[in-house]
Amino acid sequence: MTSPHPSADLNPIASDSASEKPSRLLWWLHPKVALPLTLLGLVLVAPLLYRGYRISRIPDIGDPFDVIAFGAVEISPADNAMTQYVHASTLLRKRAYSGSTGFDDEEKARTEGWTFASKDVTKWLDENQPALAEWRKGTNLSQAVVIQPKDMRITSTLEVVQQTREFTRLATLQAERSAHDGDLDAAWGWLLANVRASRHVEQHGCLIQRLVGMALFHTGANGINRWSAHPAVTSDLLRKALADFHAADQLTPPNSDALKSEYLMLRNTLREATSLNELAGLGLSGADPLPSLQAPMLFVMGEPELSLKVFEHFFGNQISEIDKPKRDRAPTVAGLLRLYDLPPGTAQFLPARELEQVFNSSILARSLLTVYQQVDAAMQREAAMRAAVSLMLACQLHHRMHGDWPAKVEDLVPGILAEPPIDPLGKSGELMQLKRDGDDLVIYSVGVNGTNDGGRITSSNDTPDQGFRLLRPSAPPSPTLPEAAPPEKN
Repeated sequence: MTSPHPSADLNPIASDSASEKPSRLLWWLHPKVALPLTLLGLVLVAPLLYRGYRISRIPDIGDPFDVIAFGAVEISPADNAMTQYVHASTLLRKRAYSGSTGFDDEEKARTEGWTFASKDVTKWLDENQPALAEWRKGTNLSQAVVIQPKDMRITSTLEVVQQTREFTRLATLQAERSAHDGDLDAAWGWLLANVRASRHVEQHGCLIQRLVGMALFHTGANGINRWSAHPAVTSDLLRKALADFHAADQLTPPNSDALKSEYLMLRNTLREATSLNELAGLGLSGADPLPSLQAPMLFVMGEPELSLKVFEHFFGNQISEIDKPKRDRAPTVAGLLRLYDLPPGTAQFLPARELEQVFNSSILARSLLTVYQQVDAAMQREAAMRAAVSLMLACQLHHRMHGDWPAKVEDLVPGILAEPPIDPLGKSGELMQLKRDGDDLVIYSVGVNGTNDGGRITSSNDTPDQGFRLLRPSAPPSPTLPEAAPPEKN
């Protein structure tokens, strides 16, 4: 009998399965199936691809400075002025008065003289003598740190820094009372303590601390102006005050320190956030917190990685120039950040115009970095005011020695100053300015705009020039003599 064909021995079931494989493949490849699946895949993958693209637009250059060396300040609690300030804050007594009347009396007593101090103001100052004594101990120290820079976060508490505002007000009141009582040396001691405390607040701190320190210095500087015009302030006391002020001014940290601390604060906050919802709810730059529903959007937009890279380049760009006098800095590029246009090949940072573009497309960095140019301008104004206080004391000393104001700043050299005072905001070699105005003398820097506007100074930050109006020290009042007795009649 003839054998059946070999194919007849095949398993019919296996044959059916083999025929179904091409059918299934054709089914998956059918446009009605493949096209929707492809579109679905693109929808799922596109956000990841877009996120990767955004992050890749800017290179990761690492930290723009040695964060290990900068992040930890070696200082013992006994040598840390903030230790005393914290203790003093626990002793601080609140005002017993409220409302505009009480605060108006306090302001007048500080700015116009102790005779304006009301009973409530006097009581507040008396009740805070123990707190002032502890605070004064801290001002005698040279170093201060509130929080180690490596440990700073946006949520870090700086309550002791804010409390220093109260101590500045109290110390200025104490100086006015001492001057009123005739103890001009004691009055100067309290004013000097204010200057030193303002420098302590700025040391090893973020930009908020720097701004608070500037405000404290401004309040103390106005008190120094009043004190230096007091007719009982002698040449010897002014010479001592000038030396004391120069020593205290040396405690001012470099501008870059504030930027470095701020960088660590932002970097730590973004790196250590437990979720994007946490970042979205920070309420950055004083704005309303971003809705938590935007957390997925933050991820798609490459956050926080994109902003962390922007921080590296931005702070590196700023730190490279911020400690130089304004006249020596690289030119800036127009934009929200006013970045420095560094020469090609001098740094690893992204060119200013490219970085500005990436910054504009970021979310977190754009919320956090827009105020920095205002802070730079504030630091420039403070530099001018510090130079003006030194010149103020020198001009008042000249008046005590020669009976009149100096005609030009060169007249202060060499008897009072070692060299003519340079305007920190002026052109190369430009000196601080003097302007006679009746009996008064206006001393000033050309200000942030770099233009001499004729000594136009006000209390506003928008003032063209930066400086003080010095009052001629008036002669002390003559003692009242008894009237002569009428001649006796013969």
